[in-house]
Amino acid sequence: MKHFNYKNQNDGTKGPRILGQIFLASGLLVILVAFFVEVETDPLKVVLVAGGAVVIGFILASIKSGILIDFQNYQFKKYKRILWFSFGEWEALPQVGHLELIHHSFRSSYIPNGITPTLNGQITLYKVVLLANNKKFLVLDYTKEKDAVAALDEIEKGLGISFDREIKQANLD
Repeated sequence: MKHFNYKNQNDGTKGPRILGQIFLASGLLVILVAFFVEVETDPLKVVLVAGGAVVIGFILASIKSGILIDFQNYQFKKYKRILWFSFGEWEALPQVGHLELIHHSFRSSYIPNGITPTLNGQITLYKVVLLANNKKFLVLDYTKEKDAVAALDEIEKGLGISFDREIKQANLD
């Protein structure tokens, strides 16, 4: 195991990814409608409009971000990825002295805006915290405890660090 790849789900790219999927679907729908239904629009215009929507949708749907940890070379990279291109610089990984798993529960309340559904309720995140020099260095958020524990095990093996299996409770409102 040489690398650990954390894919960030709370990075602000969810909206553009959904918009990209909408563009993809609408572009394909335009192509299908033009193929099965006779339309008076010039076929070149249909292809340009549908093709543009598919290309823009593909680009937006491919946006991702995360953190890549290279255990062999002891470095990490916070990256953004669009299509097959990854942006981010490798940095030296500080000496990680401790790993923690924190159970963080909080009440979420969104103001209704009339467009998107609002979710009000208790949200639980499992945070894998890497501490260097007794300071929080990296925090990786997971919605499922089993995913956080698996990530913790993988990082623990890669860095050669052991930690106590106690899950800390953080109840911040």
